[in-house]
Amino acid sequence: MANDAVISVQATVLPDEIQKVISGSLTVSQGSSNQGDKWYYQLTQVRNTSDQLIENGSKFIDVDAIATGGSPASIDVADTIQFVFIKNTDGSNDIYIALDGTAATSSREDGIKIPANSSWFGHIPNCRVDDLTCITSSSTVNCVVAALINDAA
Repeated sequence: MANDAVISVQATVLPDEIQKVISGSLTVSQGSSNQGDKWYYQLTQVRNTSDQLIENGSKFIDVDAIATGGSPASIDVADTIQFVFIKNTDGSNDIYIALDGTAATSSREDGIKIPANSSWFGHIPNCRVDDLTCITSSSTVNCVVAALINDAA
């Protein structure tokens, strides 16, 4: 489980009279060789113009225990996102994401809304970096983004 993404959730759903607590978990492991899957972590500004959530050329985090003097590898648009966790840190503005490379909007039928002060995560292994787009409902919003990405290089 070292270097894996591990999520545990508990949801309380349904009206009070028939309320149900549902729990579950998700573990996304690095590839068997661990060579292609790398971690990305960034406080990201999302604006009210649709753009990629993880920018082309951003750097993976360097988690090698041995200092080699080199710099971490760069993220490419062809890299695939194995797992992503997004935390909207804004107190009043929502963000919206799309997973198909087209513009994210607040009115998309298939868009994903991440309300203010909320989080969203997904195991989306066929989503390329340039497929994950985002936009805010109003002003610029800071989001914490953590992702396990397969480096295609």
